[in-house]
Amino acid sequence: MARVPAREMPLPWLRIAISCVLGAALVAALWPLMAAIPADPWIAPEVLLVYAALLVPFHLIRAARWWFLLQRLGPVRLPESIAMGLVGYMWIALLPLRLGELARPLLVAHRHAIAVGRTLAVVAVERVFDGLVVVVMFALTQSGAPQDELGTAVRLGATITSIFFGVVLAGLVVLARWPGVWATLARMFGRGALVGVVTAADRLVTQLREGLVELSDRRSWPGFVVGTLAYWLCNVIGTWQLARGCGLPIGLADAALVTAVMNLAMTIPGGPAQLGVFQGGVAAGVLLVAGREALDTSGSVFAFWLYAGQLASITLVGLVAGRVLDIRWDVALGRSSDKTAGPS
Repeated sequence: MARVPAREMPLPWLRIAISCVLGAALVAALWPLMAAIPADPWIAPEVLLVYAALLVPFHLIRAARWWFLLQRLGPVRLPESIAMGLVGYMWIALLPLRLGELARPLLVAHRHAIAVGRTLAVVAVERVFDGLVVVVMFALTQSGAPQDELGTAVRLGATITSIFFGVVLAGLVVLARWPGVWATLARMFGRGALVGVVTAADRLVTQLREGLVELSDRRSWPGFVVGTLAYWLCNVIGTWQLARGCGLPIGLADAALVTAVMNLAMTIPGGPAQLGVFQGGVAAGVLLVAGREALDTSGSVFAFWLYAGQLASITLVGLVAGRVLDIRWDVALGRSSDKTAGPS
């Protein structure tokens, strides 16, 4: 299959530099509350081995579920879809401000002649569904959380997040079912200095709408929904197992609450490798379920290994997947101007 030339996208170095500074500032602000690197982080090796084993289905299911939606756009094989998913999630984890969200659409465009905007529809649906699952998970487990200032702040954050994802979902539905709404907005604002911006946005929105229409096929949804729920279940079980192994005595419901709070925090675009945002979310979750004393001891050890384990494993499987498929990293980052043809 002919490869589509991927447009070279200049990396936003200013945004990256700002996000690095913000990430470092967040870590500095959190340091008095929770040491990013505990004085004694070591735990039993078997705990880490079990956690590593649990991360295998976690990563595979996460990377496989989007195939059920992606196949509505074109004939993409499941193994290749998993590999591109693993590469994409690695760049989401490593790049600041969630710039890595573009990696999967760019790879699909390069290998399968599927427009970036159409694949962005898959990414958007996946992100909205994940957000709603996190909000529901928080709502089902937060009843036992303390009614203090922190608990109130986290509940407010969950409410804002649920409203945000609800608005995004409504916007996607409107775009798919009533394209005239966007056409009207484009005519209203596509004047003067905004002509170029609106014209470029119109091309992307048109592709996005085409993707959303194709995703409306109900046959793609059962596999995606089951896969998403299985992915989050693996996430909670892994969090629970690691917390117990680090000496943090929490139950599955508490682990679900920590997972929800951590992911609510990560809806805020963070610095490279989610540095600072990740630790802040974990700290808030541990405080809610176990208190300050636990956070100062076993909680900080748990947060250290949760971050190190997820970041290291995401990077490892992403690099391996990229090697297996001979994926070009310049393509994943939108830096390629290759116009050659080759097999997909």
